[in-house]
Amino acid sequence: MSTAHHRWRTVVDFVRANDVSDVCLYAGSVTARLEGRIVRLSEEGALSTANVKEMIGELLVSQRAIATGIGNAMSAMDFTTELFAKRFRVNIARARGELFASMRPLPEQAPESGQVGLSAQLVRLVAGLSSGLVLITGPTGSGKTTTIAALIQAINRVKQAKIITIEDPIEFLFQPDQSEVIVIGEIRDSETAIVALQAAETGHLVFGSLHASSVVESIGRYLLLGSIERAAEMRYVLGKVFRVITNQRLLRKRGGGRIAVREVCAHAANLEAVIQRGNDQELNNYMLAGRESGMIDFQTALKSVQSIVDPADYQLFGK
Repeated sequence: MSTAHHRWRTVVDFVRANDVSDVCLYAGSVTARLEGRIVRLSEEGALSTANVKEMIGELLVSQRAIATGIGNAMSAMDFTTELFAKRFRVNIARARGELFASMRPLPEQAPESGQVGLSAQLVRLVAGLSSGLVLITGPTGSGKTTTIAALIQAINRVKQAKIITIEDPIEFLFQPDQSEVIVIGEIRDSETAIVALQAAETGHLVFGSLHASSVVESIGRYLLLGSIERAAEMRYVLGKVFRVITNQRLLRKRGGGRIAVREVCAHAANLEAVIQRGNDQELNNYMLAGRESGMIDFQTALKSVQSIVDPADYQLFGK
């Protein structure tokens, strides 16, 4: 077996033994994001650029891919692969002329809601939906895909419906159970944003993720994906079809590990008109007063877990 093969064994063993969210290979370095912090998986200078390039080459071989597919700075590849029975989502591109690989470890199976800290109230709310749009939002690396997977798993447990995932690459594999639900994955262009609204408007239950720092920003960013000419139409439809919008951040816990802190906006009487009017402060006020409808603002959610959140992170995100 090649030296690169043995190096990958070391990486996978480390991922299995630790709470690793990402692994990055670049130049002569292999690093991992461990509970939000960057750590080296090799001593400085122990690996050369050629060593790392060989490891990335093994990822390409695993996909029967051709290296020329990333032969210039403007191209990239996204796929899932399995190394030593561990699945990863992989992005390979070039940075400053050198090959770069970013890898996200994937769970062996879709997580249960309790494993990712979803409240029973939110799970009941989502599992009871038959149509509409559910948006799971947050910054990069905040666990959006994992949250969607846990919610889909909860639906799969209690409903007889089809689950259709439209992702590239596919991250979670669901075993057929009782559960039509459409999982789009990340919504990042006009076509996807419009199709998601159309599907929700015609009676499907649609899940998607979006990069945003709050529920209010999520709505604004979603609408910015459309054209100026369609802005009013998209705002009208979004107000009508949205059922749940969450925004989450992963914060460090005291003593190790991380916890997802989520603000939640749920469809309620009069909220449709609030979104259609575009009044951000009014929307914030509804979230502050809507606990009985399943809503919670970020600061309230953060205070509820203050005792287990690392003080530095609490101070960083608290007000």
